[in-house]
Amino acid sequence: MKIALIDDEPDTRKTLRLLLEAELKTADLHEASGVQSGLELINTISPDVVFLDVMMKDGTGFDLLGRLPAITFKLVIVSGHDEFALKAFRFSAIDYLLKPVDQDELRLTLNRLAPTQHYPWQQMMEVLRQSIHPAAETDRKIVLKDMNAVYVVSVSSIIRCEASDNYTTFFFTDQAPIVVSKPLREYDDLLSPAGFLRVHQSHLINLGQLKQFNKREGGSITMKDGSEVPVSSRKRDLLMLELSKFS
Repeated sequence: MKIALIDDEPDTRKTLRLLLEAELKTADLHEASGVQSGLELINTISPDVVFLDVMMKDGTGFDLLGRLPAITFKLVIVSGHDEFALKAFRFSAIDYLLKPVDQDELRLTLNRLAPTQHYPWQQMMEVLRQSIHPAAETDRKIVLKDMNAVYVVSVSSIIRCEASDNYTTFFFTDQAPIVVSKPLREYDDLLSPAGFLRVHQSHLINLGQLKQFNKREGGSITMKDGSEVPVSSRKRDLLMLELSKFS
């Protein structure tokens, strides 16, 4: 496996190299210290995996990616950024490591890179760009992965999400459900700022897809697709507050 480490911090590159050598005994490791040298390295060795810094002295990792005709490698962002940037990586399903890099986190990342599943990197990068520089007129996208494929979907097309143990099922207006192996709490954190509300321990709904709130028998919701969702007693007042904003 050919791996490119592109980071302008020598200490970060050294740490990554040592950790990768401990995890991958036969890895072929190469280094670059910036955007231009990183481009030259990628064009020269055609890496299988690139560990890419976000902020470098001669530009950003996104500048580098934007100058490539296609992304043919698996990508891991190495970042010291704040929670906003991390949320953007999670929307795009692009793996990231926080500085200073931890060996256990790196091991988990390498495990996620192992499947031979085809990733639509160009689309995933576009989702990342939109998440970092959102435009009011742009319908935000999110990347979801199940056992068979990677999907780029519009957030507005999500009707609701339903939890089952550590799995979450997404229901849409325009396609079949998708089951992902991540807990609902992760999507609650991501989607709540986009008009979603956790109305029950097992249910996260798109308020824009809500048709009716039925107050009887503890409370339930009818969505526009006809599905029924229970409302927990402790979420009832919060739901009423959110609905009052539409009146």
